[in-house]
Amino acid sequence: MKKFFAKIHLWISIPFGIIISILCLTGALLVFEVEIKELCNPSLYKASMARETPLTIEELMPLVKKQLPDSIAISSVQIPAGSKDNYRMGMTGQGRTSLLVDPYTGEIKGKVTPYEKGNFFSFVRRLHRWFLIQNSREGISWGKMITGTSTLMFVFILISGLIIWIPKTVKGLKRKLSIKRGSGSFRLWYDTHLAGGIYALLFLLVMSLTGLTWSFNWYRTGFYKVFGVEVTQGGGHGPAPAAQQQSQVAQNETTGNREEERRHAENRREGENRETNSQSERRGGSERGNRNSENSSAAYPERGERGNRGDNAGQSESGRSQQERSGENQRRGGRGGEVNYAKWDEVAKTLIAANPTYKTVSIQNGTATVSINRTGNTRASDRYTFNPRSGEITEVQYYKDQDKSAKIRGWIYSVHVGSWGGIVTRILYFIACLIGFILPITGYYIYIRKRWKKSKSRKNREKVVLQN
Repeated sequence: MKKFFAKIHLWISIPFGIIISILCLTGALLVFEVEIKELCNPSLYKASMARETPLTIEELMPLVKKQLPDSIAISSVQIPAGSKDNYRMGMTGQGRTSLLVDPYTGEIKGKVTPYEKGNFFSFVRRLHRWFLIQNSREGISWGKMITGTSTLMFVFILISGLIIWIPKTVKGLKRKLSIKRGSGSFRLWYDTHLAGGIYALLFLLVMSLTGLTWSFNWYRTGFYKVFGVEVTQGGGHGPAPAAQQQSQVAQNETTGNREEERRHAENRREGENRETNSQSERRGGSERGNRNSENSSAAYPERGERGNRGDNAGQSESGRSQQERSGENQRRGGRGGEVNYAKWDEVAKTLIAANPTYKTVSIQNGTATVSINRTGNTRASDRYTFNPRSGEITEVQYYKDQDKSAKIRGWIYSVHVGSWGGIVTRILYFIACLIGFILPITGYYIYIRKRWKKSKSRKNREKVVLQN
């Protein structure tokens, strides 16, 4: 049986070994992406500490807007737990691109984009995820297919390697778990391949099995079903560690936009009801107009009260259009001065006081997210809805009450990147990825040396035969 698995191990490794090495090396780099970026460019990520306390959001916004064109509005603010870190601000219509702003001076230090061309780590991430082939043809993402197939083959390589490795005796176990030095280069490479592969086996298997959920829909569906979750189609690969907070802001923006769109639609219906009531009164149907107004007030007390005030003021068609524009400005993140940033400050202070172990607090118009600094699912967060005008928190969705699918997604990402156990697991993942990078190289070396020795031995035998 070992001979059979040895052939599988060999003939799968030869075509896929180079790709596996690249995936492991890029994965090792991405484990400490945030730390490397901050080390190489501290002024971009670290605040100036020019004051004793940072400026409030209300004080920061005018300073930031002065540095931006009028066509760009700030849609969200992410406040990190560390007082030495810059804030991240999302922008309307800019996707995942966010600004890094010094909270003590209001100066925009720069912007970050997860997949910006020309950026080293963007290149590494695209190489790791799509092998630099991001375009899809005929509905097939060939880059994802290459990395996914190579990862799947890596699973078979690791399992077959384990079967080949299993020793028959305790003495053999000790020999296969150690690297013998001083016995030549071939023995050194051979022991490194065997022992290194066993030491990193569990970590490499875990990374491979979780990574496959972003490559194949059929695998993701089956993987989630193991945990009793029905997966929805279209789930994408989570970003690497450096973009986790940025991705959370983008998610908050989407949620907030939906909330604002709902409010905008309600405002339009309110305006239409007012216009209908006004026309009815002009036609003499005051009784029917009053009934509509009463029904609207009963269903939506606050809006009904505002509607009565509007009717008394004789709201016209131009007034309704202005209200629609106001709602649109609010949906776009406050363009036109509709956002009350003082209320953002109140909400941020409330959430920080209630969550002393927070990692980040993300605020946008009407919604907020608190990411907790914890082990396990590092994407765990509590979500809040608040009234943009009063700052009152109206709804809370705690992480413990969220659906199982969202929790599993966060866990899979955290386990894949090694962040689930803090700095310890990240270091172990980094070492395992480096070993994974070396395994195919040592394997190629062993294969070539054995082939060369066999060829040399055959030639020697032929030479002896000829001489005889």
